[in-house]
Amino acid sequence: MCGRFNLRNPKDIVERFGFMDWSDKRIEPRFNIAPSQEILTIVRLPLEAPRPQTALWGLKAAGSNRAQINVRAESLKHVAMYRDARRCLVVASGFYEWRNRQPMHIHRKDDQPFAFAGLWLPNSTGSAPATAAIVTVRPNELMATIHTRMPAILRPEDELRWLDPAVPADELLEPVAAELLDAYPVGTLVNSWENEGPRLVEPAAEVTQISLPF
Repeated sequence: MCGRFNLRNPKDIVERFGFMDWSDKRIEPRFNIAPSQEILTIVRLPLEAPRPQTALWGLKAAGSNRAQINVRAESLKHVAMYRDARRCLVVASGFYEWRNRQPMHIHRKDDQPFAFAGLWLPNSTGSAPATAAIVTVRPNELMATIHTRMPAILRPEDELRWLDPAVPADELLEPVAAELLDAYPVGTLVNSWENEGPRLVEPAAEVTQISLPF
């Protein structure tokens, strides 16, 4: 499960993914991205180069009112909507998960941005944004101490391969190596989608940082 994530360092995102703008506006730091909000994705249409695309977080089929923010990797072959969806990258700097009601912030140890494996569908209502979901996989050793699922974080060398529908998803959707990630407790401000700002990723002083079980 992934119900919140962040996009904290625009300069690093520009350098990492090689574009300057998110649609028609500059990339702004966001510390508490929630379902139904706009997210930054990267898509690749046939015979075109990868490009940024705004989407609403919550994959929604035409004519449906149900939006799915997460998609289980094990279900990709078995659900018609997932088979019809296209692949995308969901750009992030970190994400949040809750362990016994305690929010945890998970990010790369080098604090560099990364990409979740995602799925997207065009919106059937004219010029409305596309919709997208984050693919989840079984947890690695670190995430297993927090939750039973984790978002599929792609290795940099697999990002363009994920955008190629000819590459089997099973080859790419594995838990990222636990040693690449860090997790620490943060305050409960992240519980409300209305809260924003750098304070959301400040460590919670009263809770001890977790460590890997080995």
